[in-house]
Amino acid sequence: MTEYGHRQAQAIVDDLMELEIETILCSPYSRALDTVGPFAQAASLPVVVHPCLAEGQLILDNSAALEEPVYTPHASGYLHPAINEQAGAFLRRVMQAQEVIFSQSASKILVVTHGHMIRELLNGLLALPAKTRFPHDNCGLSLVSVGEVNTVGFLNRAMCSNQAVHRRP
Repeated sequence: MTEYGHRQAQAIVDDLMELEIETILCSPYSRALDTVGPFAQAASLPVVVHPCLAEGQLILDNSAALEEPVYTPHASGYLHPAINEQAGAFLRRVMQAQEVIFSQSASKILVVTHGHMIRELLNGLLALPAKTRFPHDNCGLSLVSVGEVNTVGFLNRAMCSNQAVHRRP
């Protein structure tokens, strides 16, 4: 991660502390781990790494056939998805990530992942009728509340914010 990235990671600590996070789930990629590190230390929370949260490819529809993802050992000590991962394996990882998130006993969960995974998770969690490309930015926050009324709020590193609301049918 660049020096600028380290400054961004430090800059979001106070905003995250206000959210009273109970659990941190993170991608195994070093840039995600480095980003959440300052907050995890400040909050005295362990970072639980899940390879299913790693970055994947942009998928504009759900026509890819699901296939089991392949995870391979990495020098970091964490499992990573296969380098030549197919779209169906990435979509299955998104489903695994949803299962991991919903299996948590905590109600305030910080999920540290990457752009395409964020988009796929939001589309899946909100059960949207058509693919939506949600905005995101490095060191940005997407605040999601899932219930009778699902809400998604965004706060990017420039501290611009907006909110989208989707009511489940």
